[in-house]
Amino acid sequence: MLVAAGALLLAAKGLFAKALYQQGLSFHDVAAIRSVLAVPGFALLAWLYRGNARQTASREAWIRYVLLAVFAGVLCYYLGAMANFYALTIVDASVERPLLFAYPIFVVVITMLMTQRPPSGRVLLALLLTTLGVVLVTGALNARLTMSEWSGMAWILFCSLSIAIYTLISGELTQRMGSGLFTLIAMTAAAVGMAVHYQVFRGWENIALSSHAWWILAGLVVFSTVLPLFFMAEGVRRVGASRASLISTLGPPATAVMAQELTGEVLAPAQWLGIALVLIGVMALEIKGSRRI
Repeated sequence: MLVAAGALLLAAKGLFAKALYQQGLSFHDVAAIRSVLAVPGFALLAWLYRGNARQTASREAWIRYVLLAVFAGVLCYYLGAMANFYALTIVDASVERPLLFAYPIFVVVITMLMTQRPPSGRVLLALLLTTLGVVLVTGALNARLTMSEWSGMAWILFCSLSIAIYTLISGELTQRMGSGLFTLIAMTAAAVGMAVHYQVFRGWENIALSSHAWWILAGLVVFSTVLPLFFMAEGVRRVGASRASLISTLGPPATAVMAQELTGEVLAPAQWLGIALVLIGVMALEIKGSRRI
């Protein structure tokens, strides 16, 4: 239930971002303000769930855990998030979400490289289905796509790769540190990176937002950042990364429905078929993985 709730809440992130862009905010504004404002929420959740951490590790092991959490946060929620919010200025939210949820494919590839084992027939079939689905959703066969749209999709795939690495690290560290503490460390590291980045490129002293924009930002921070990321981390701790990834595939269709109902984005039948193929491909991977848990 926690992972499902997190996936549904995360599905609205792109819609919040689009609404803020319409208020005149840049992707720098949205990414940085969201990241910094979320830290107190993660701190509160870490305090509430402080009993989940294991206390038996040595001091050297804890230092290693903290450094890995910092690396995961900076990679995924500073660099990856910046790439994602920039891409949303180019492509629709209904295209962004299926591309992001191709991250289990990267998990498979990374795991294959680490274990030096070739993928099974099921994995190859899943890769084929997911690739075809992504092509249909993004309209990659459309010769009229601009270079800007191609670059937007490339940035989203980079973010998807960062999510895969974050998921692999969190699957190990949430068991050892607790989901609250791991998420707090990772998100604080990302927020520091965002804060410095924003000061260099925009300047915090130049922020001037309307009250309506602040309310939308509050919704983004609470409902599509703090709560879903904690739910996902706690879900990974409880059921494992593979099962959590399976449940999180609720995200792409949820985003597509929200985008169509709330923003008027119209999906072609081929795009709906592409979303279905992405889900089937990812589920094939994760059902295989969940049997080993």
